[in-house]
Amino acid sequence: MAVTAHRLAINPHGDQYPDDNTIKEIVLQADGLVAANPDDRHVLIRWTNGTDGEGNLLTQIIHLSGGPGNYHFHTPQVKIHVKELDTLHVLGDYTREQRNKIIILAKAIQFNKKSHVNNCQTWMRDLLAAMVNDGLLSSETFDKIDVDVPLKKRIPELPENSI
Repeated sequence: MAVTAHRLAINPHGDQYPDDNTIKEIVLQADGLVAANPDDRHVLIRWTNGTDGEGNLLTQIIHLSGGPGNYHFHTPQVKIHVKELDTLHVLGDYTREQRNKIIILAKAIQFNKKSHVNNCQTWMRDLLAAMVNDGLLSSETFDKIDVDVPLKKRIPELPENSI
């Protein structure tokens, strides 16, 4: 039962709104219009997979979830897009093959899930840098997002006994 509840929290719509083969706009979303706490501003990238019967947009999201000492990456995650006053950066239009490559890059990001010094911004910075290195994102777009959000640079982990 717990696995089912956990799975529903991660991907509440299951396989109802899968990605398709159309070209889609990918957006980086940062919490709020300004960074209330620049060192802990949640960021994610998303694209629209469909619309439900009530007109809600269903978006596939790529992000590191959790918090200090308990981070996780799960895919796929499709959730109702809640229209909030967040900062948005359009990354561009991507094919299905390119979106799949982004997911592969995201899975490959080395990240200490128990970190207390690096966070989702660090993980996203690493993902966007990997996208630049793979030709999926321009360095100009990366630089603008890195400054505007701002994205946190990776720092050395603390020794386990100092937490």
